[in-house]
Amino acid sequence: MLSRLAESYFWLGRYLERAEATTRLLAEHHQLMVEDQSVSELLACAVLLEALTLPHEDVTHPDELVRAVVGNEEMPSTIIGSVAAARDNARAVRDSLSAETFEALNTAYLSLVRGVVITSSPGVTMHRLMERLLTVNGVIEWTMPRDEAFQFLVLGRLLAVRHDQLWPSAGPSATLRAAGAQTAFLRSGATLNGPQVRAYLVLDPMFPRSMRNCAADAEDGVRALARLGVSDRGALLREVGMLRSALEFEIDDDNESVDRLAEQARRAAHRASDQVNAAFFRQYGTVVWSH
Repeated sequence: MLSRLAESYFWLGRYLERAEATTRLLAEHHQLMVEDQSVSELLACAVLLEALTLPHEDVTHPDELVRAVVGNEEMPSTIIGSVAAARDNARAVRDSLSAETFEALNTAYLSLVRGVVITSSPGVTMHRLMERLLTVNGVIEWTMPRDEAFQFLVLGRLLAVRHDQLWPSAGPSATLRAAGAQTAFLRSGATLNGPQVRAYLVLDPMFPRSMRNCAADAEDGVRALARLGVSDRGALLREVGMLRSALEFEIDDDNESVDRLAEQARRAAHRASDQVNAAFFRQYGTVVWSH
C-alpha cells in the first residue's frame, strides 16, 4: 500500500474516533452544567476545553462553550473540524474505500455543516450526529475487507475529564454516558461512584471501549499488519504490547493505580502515533533518474 493511502486511512480512523468522543462529551458536559450549577460556568467551560486542547480564555458561558467545541473546519480539534478532516481523508482514498462508507460519512458532514446547532440546547443535534457517526463505523465494519487499509484505520482509533471531582453526585453518571458505557456499567453491578467508574473505563476486560481493550485492539492491528508484510521491526508492537500488558495484568484498582495507568496510556498513545508516522508515513523526495 502506498504511504499516502496508509496515512489517510490512519487519520480517517483517528478523526472519526475524536469526532464521536467530542460529540458525546459536549452533550453530556453541557447537560451537567445546566442541571447542576454548583460549579461556576467559567471553571466548567475551562475543564472541557483544556481536555480538548482548545483555547478557553474567552469562554465563560455554556452557549459560548457549545460554539467553541462545535467549532469550524479550520480547527481539527473541534467537532466540525474532526468530521471535515475525516471526510477529507476519506476522499483521498475514495477509490479504495467502499462507496457506502464515504456516503455515510459525507451525509454526517453535510447534516452538521448545513444544520443549525441550538447553543442553548445542543443535545438533539449532538445525538443525531452520534447516530450518523455510529452508522459510519457500522458500514466500515460490514463493508471493508480486513486488508492493510482496514488495519491502518483500526490502528488510528487509539480525554481526561474528571467529572466526578467537580460534580460528585452527577459526575460519574455523566462520564459513563459520555463514553457510551452507562448501561454496560450498571449491568456489571459495580457501585456508581467516581473511583469505580474510572476503574471500569480503564481496566474492564468486557467493555469494548475501555483503555485495556483499546490497547488490545491496537496490538492486534499491529500484528495483523505484520502478517500482511507491513512492519517497523517491532518498535510499535513493543509500545502497544507493553501498554496492553500493563493494563491487563494490573492487580490494583485503587484511585492512584488507575490514574497512573490512564496517564501511562495517554503517553503511550502519543508515542505510538509518532512511531506509526515515522515508520509508515515518511515522505521521500522526488526520485530523479540519471542516465
